[in-house]
Amino acid sequence: MSTKKGLGRLYDRLTPEERFRLDVLALARGDEEESERLTRTCPRRDYTMNDWGFVGRWEAARDLSMLAYVDVVRPMDKIRVIAAFRGLFPYLSTIWEDEVHMAYFDGHIAGSRHAWNRSGKTGEPPGREADEEERNADPTIDEDLQKWTGEGRYARLEGKLEEMERELVREALTAWLGFADFCAKEMGLEAEKLLEALTGPLAERVQTLRT
Repeated sequence: MSTKKGLGRLYDRLTPEERFRLDVLALARGDEEESERLTRTCPRRDYTMNDWGFVGRWEAARDLSMLAYVDVVRPMDKIRVIAAFRGLFPYLSTIWEDEVHMAYFDGHIAGSRHAWNRSGKTGEPPGREADEEERNADPTIDEDLQKWTGEGRYARLEGKLEEMERELVREALTAWLGFADFCAKEMGLEAEKLLEALTGPLAERVQTLRT
């Protein structure tokens, strides 16, 4: 007697949990014959339940609402990240300015000394004297630093963030309006009412998008 035939006598003793687990394992290893046997020998039951036309609509509504909610909330969460990043601007700008100034002066000093030495001069190049008056300081330094750390650079970054926000809002609104249109045409319901019936927090998150 084969092993499978011997095991076949035990199929009627399997609990639903055991049968499910064995079926998953059979399909995972590609044993469709065993999966079919487990399904065929599963005990059959008669049930009394609410009209599937009612219950099925609720199940479909839950699934569709969660899918739509994910499509709406994903871009909204990204918008929140952008807002948090924008709040860090004052701190990031200070760090950025300090780093740029140090890099600029290091490069400026190295370049000045290289050019000065290559021209056959000795000592420090003009603008690098030890006195506090900096008699020969390079007048272009302030202009260069302003170019690299001025407000204009942050304005460009802010503009890019605003562009990203607008695109994310469009993405979220497109998903929401599509779902709302489906609810109105196929269910005869307002999408907000459906979310409120399922769970209040979902409706509250979406409400922030509309405002």
